[in-house]
Amino acid sequence: MNSWKNWANLSKCEPKKIQFPKSLSDLKQIITETKITKETLKVVGHGNSYNTNFHTEGTLVSLKDFNTIQETNIETQQVSIDAGVSINKLVQHCSNNGLALSSLGTNMFDNVAGACSTGHHGSGINYGILSSYIDSFDLLLASGQTLTIKKGDWLYDALGVHLGAVGIITKLTLNTEKRFKLKQEVFPISLQAFQDCMSDLLSANDHVKLIWAPHTNDYQCWIANRTEESIDHNFMHWKNHMIDGLLINNLVHASLLYTTAIKPAWIRSINQWLSNYFLKGKTQCIGWSDQIFYLPHLLKQDAIEYAIPLDKTVAFLQDLHNLIEAQSFHVQFPIEVRFVKQDNFWLSPAYQKDMCYIGTKAHLLPFLTPNYKPYFQAVSQLIETYQGRFHWGKQNYSSKTYLENSYPKWKEFWTLRDYLDPNKMFMNNWLTELAYKPSKTDIEMFKKQHFDHDLQLVK
Repeated sequence: MNSWKNWANLSKCEPKKIQFPKSLSDLKQIITETKITKETLKVVGHGNSYNTNFHTEGTLVSLKDFNTIQETNIETQQVSIDAGVSINKLVQHCSNNGLALSSLGTNMFDNVAGACSTGHHGSGINYGILSSYIDSFDLLLASGQTLTIKKGDWLYDALGVHLGAVGIITKLTLNTEKRFKLKQEVFPISLQAFQDCMSDLLSANDHVKLIWAPHTNDYQCWIANRTEESIDHNFMHWKNHMIDGLLINNLVHASLLYTTAIKPAWIRSINQWLSNYFLKGKTQCIGWSDQIFYLPHLLKQDAIEYAIPLDKTVAFLQDLHNLIEAQSFHVQFPIEVRFVKQDNFWLSPAYQKDMCYIGTKAHLLPFLTPNYKPYFQAVSQLIETYQGRFHWGKQNYSSKTYLENSYPKWKEFWTLRDYLDPNKMFMNNWLTELAYKPSKTDIEMFKKQHFDHDLQLVK
């Protein structure tokens, strides 16, 4: 039997078949075959999402062999890639050519197209989600037709974050910049002090994060700015990644978590120890941007992440602290707070609002089964009182009604989706549970407003 698990082994898909196309013609042939069988089709990248959006009972398409970097224009600082290229491969290619992506998250192993489709982001109030750096992309539809969508087209905003529900991205051209160094500085800060200087911190620094050790009042402010200063000795970066990242934050952390099987409340002492090691000192480090953005991730985990309005950041963290203690949840280290510039993508959590992203996780270790889902559900309920929008690559506990009220373009997106894929080739149970169901009249009116008869853009 065919099967495919996501990276954290949270869910397993058992499709009828798994395909590994190596070219655009291979992908088109798969579309043709799927149309004939009238089955469903889903695309999977590197499996780094946490939910079941990749599930299908029909054909699962892995793009891992469709991974050529097609063209690099040093003058325009643009790179064109096949949809199966990983962020890590793209970053290495850019570095070798004196280029860099402007903002990245800590995980470099996502698939670029999948990360764009689900709203991948870094941190910095002047930097948008990864899709913001797309100049154009090609989208293969269920009809076999390819749409080339460019920045400035209304479809760019409509489908820059599309959840894989509309078609298959086959090619992306991304805007980069000249390779740059970052000076990273970290220092302890109280939540009150962060509130007092938050606006100044966000405006004065390229990249800002806030790290919290739950069950403590310990916070760390992480800032990074472009610099021309010399890069630190390789030993510093080796220590950051091998000792602090892999050894302490992954292996030692995992070993300590096993003790919570004896007494779950020991998580408080574990978090305090990790806080003392990671959050109490004041340090700096200078390196190439990818060295500074990246953090090693070995431990399997489940996670939720939500975007809330920027001005609600501190109030939410205070309420989250009270929630954790009042309900005696045992919450693992760390809770991460990041900041993202607003955009116009219809399904982006940062749609038309600068947002604060807050993520919390539960590590999943062999023979250890933490009872974290009630905590995730309680956090999600709290988030809804702040009009939060969940990260499409993480777990969702919000209702269809809540999502419809959270995204101003929700109905338009699903109406467009049904117009471009009327037989629901790219849908699955996870998407169907969330989706708005437009009427035939809705779809016809949408078509007249935006398209002519042969799917050419008119507005």
